[in-house]
Amino acid sequence: MNYTKTSWHTGQWDLRILIGFIIACTSQLYISGWIDGFRVSSSAIIFPILLVTLMRESHNPFTGLITALCVLIGRIGLYVIQGGLLCDGASLFISGALFYLCYDSLLCLLISNRHTTPLPRLWIVFFFCDFLSNLLDFSLSGGLVNRSDVDGLIALIGVAVVRSLAAVAILWIINYYRSLLLQEVHQRRYQRLFLMTADLKTELYFLKKNTEEIESVMSRAYQLYERLGELEHMDELKQMALHIAHGVHEVKKDNLRILYGLQAELDDVYDKEEISLTDIINILQDSTHDLLGQTHTNIRLECTCYYEFKTGEHYRLLSILKNLISNSIEAIQGGHGVGVVELREQREGDDIIFTVRDNGTGIPKSRIKSLFHMGYSTKFDPTTGNIGRGVGLVAVKSITEELGGTIAVETESGKWTQFTVHL
Repeated sequence: MNYTKTSWHTGQWDLRILIGFIIACTSQLYISGWIDGFRVSSSAIIFPILLVTLMRESHNPFTGLITALCVLIGRIGLYVIQGGLLCDGASLFISGALFYLCYDSLLCLLISNRHTTPLPRLWIVFFFCDFLSNLLDFSLSGGLVNRSDVDGLIALIGVAVVRSLAAVAILWIINYYRSLLLQEVHQRRYQRLFLMTADLKTELYFLKKNTEEIESVMSRAYQLYERLGELEHMDELKQMALHIAHGVHEVKKDNLRILYGLQAELDDVYDKEEISLTDIINILQDSTHDLLGQTHTNIRLECTCYYEFKTGEHYRLLSILKNLISNSIEAIQGGHGVGVVELREQREGDDIIFTVRDNGTGIPKSRIKSLFHMGYSTKFDPTTGNIGRGVGLVAVKSITEELGGTIAVETESGKWTQFTVHL
């Protein structure tokens, strides 16, 4: 704990020295001649920005002190290099350097929490810090003695207004840019969550289907046990049949626990919201482009939609389109690796029609009847020996039929494949 605390303080002093160096350099960029002996430098705009962004945890004017020393040393050094005397340089520039110490001290007094202070209040604080620090600078240097005090004060007020407004404007731009980045991060997280939920809901369909099949197997095993009970000298086989029925029953219970657990987690997750087709297409495009970018393949996804609508069946629709697009991409990758996947949507009467077409390897006519059978897959990796699960198109067909729709496939071996979904 002590080491962590020491490291944090070391980091704060590094930032203070960095800020001092930046301000010492930018203080040499200035406009003079407005008031005798007065320079309007960009450092007075940059300094408050650095204080409320890099030094948010600061509650003391040490940053102003370090900055004042850096500015003083820098200006005296330049003055001496140009042929001036060290003592003359110190008397000339010490009041200007104290501007930054005064500014930071006032900021610490007027703002207790730099994280939550709204921009309008920051502008007021920046104005008073700038004006009072300039007033101190001119009081020490005698800059207001040679002309009307009223004119000088008006000039200082004008300078403070302009510089404080500029500082707040830059902070607003920074905050706006950060909010855009944050919004983009949230959008991408939302899209990943939406895709994951759609995939999980598709898997739930197969879990439910498996539960029905498990129930059927258990029932037949128990029927076998009862029939063996009618025969003599079949005690061993009877016990085996009973053990099978009991084991299947346990598998069924575990399967149901998983099913109900997932269902409880996924219930009401955006289910009550209606999502537009445009949003669904955007999610599909982003996820597909991310996938294609990771695999470094030369495949394009082109989407054309003619009819906008909103739907509460967004998960099912997304699952249908995502599986068809993924299937097309894999078909192209399995061939020449370069191609286009076209998603097209239009309305005909009361039906919404989606077509997904690719210029991949096509499907032999003899295999079309098996496409929608569980476990059938054309995806085989000769390197690993792995074969696809063969559930994507089965899920598409099942979900389409649950929505009261139909799916059809057209293909020309070696040239193209097109799936058409009527909903």
